[in-house]
Amino acid sequence: MIREVDILIAGAGPAGCAAAYDLAQAGKHVILLDKRSFPRHKACACGLTRKTLKALRYSVDPVIERVCHEIVLQPTASASPEPDVRVKTRNPICAMAVRERFDDFCLQQTLLSARQGGSVELRKIDRITALRESSDAIELDVATAGGMETLHASILVGADGSNGQTRRLLHMDAAKDDGFALEATVPYADLPATLPNGASPQDLIFDFAPLPGGYGWLFPKADHINIGVGAFAPAAGDSQTQLKKVTRALLLEYALQKLGVSTLAHITGQQLGMGGHTYIPRGRVLLVGDAAGLVDPLTGEGIHSAVVSGQAAAAAVLECDLSDDHHVAAAYARHLSPLQKTLTFSARAARAFYAQPERGFKAMRLPLMRSLILKTYADGLPHTGLLTALAKLTT
Repeated sequence: MIREVDILIAGAGPAGCAAAYDLAQAGKHVILLDKRSFPRHKACACGLTRKTLKALRYSVDPVIERVCHEIVLQPTASASPEPDVRVKTRNPICAMAVRERFDDFCLQQTLLSARQGGSVELRKIDRITALRESSDAIELDVATAGGMETLHASILVGADGSNGQTRRLLHMDAAKDDGFALEATVPYADLPATLPNGASPQDLIFDFAPLPGGYGWLFPKADHINIGVGAFAPAAGDSQTQLKKVTRALLLEYALQKLGVSTLAHITGQQLGMGGHTYIPRGRVLLVGDAAGLVDPLTGEGIHSAVVSGQAAAAAVLECDLSDDHHVAAAYARHLSPLQKTLTFSARAARAFYAQPERGFKAMRLPLMRSLILKTYADGLPHTGLLTALAKLTT
């Protein structure tokens, strides 16, 4: 059986939902495909920066568990005995959610978003078995609980992550500079009465000591701490060697050091799609979020890029004559360009920072630089001012 639809979206996470929301609001008929039933567990620390909250089309206050006005940046071992850098702001720096609940909330908002005769339908599938692209259409063969089905559409938005099938079917295997992270949860009730080094369980911490080319983190939620370690940029050598350092043993050791606990719940790994600043859209398949490698290589933040790229794909579809695949790809490239320029800057900054973290901490100890860095990455401000200030610092 062949089923016709305006737009197919593979993946019902933040990127897929962002695209579906705008398309349905504009009257398009959209099918969202996902292998999982929602709510579902998803590895992600789920700290929502101000720029992410601003980009979303709706308030996510119902799933916000904590709002943080302070972050703690902890230097590498080579920078010791330099003290931590604590950054406090009047406005919230980051809002904390649990990814499972956040994704489900965004999906429910998307399913209710249809206007002007548009619609969003969520379909659970087992897998995509084939992708066929012609000059005027996309066909997907999907396996479902009821058997095989062919879906026919003008455009496919690939929003199924760095390990997704659309990326593989397009022969775009994981980029050599993808990152990897491991995370777990620790209920507050399981913490010792006093944490090691007198730390507070409510601190939002980025710790650059556990491994080169990445950091450890502690993100406080309503009833637990999300703790993790991740590698985002190789400090030296190839990235695959760097990623192999992100191990379960490292995470357990880190949890004992930071929280005084030796057991962890829900240990989960996640590949992070990076390198997307060089992605060039082609044809009728528009990759968004992790599938396009749009995770920030400096911070590891992915939700903002997911939302913005999903909206960019929708904008391209809505402004184009869909009979011309080159026109759609070119329009998406244009809408995606501001995000890619930011990620290009982040890639350069990541290489510089992770090669010499001490220089980055030197900048963060200067009030003006600290303010510029925070505003650039929390609010998504243009990075030209930051580049100018950094240039002055290093001359």
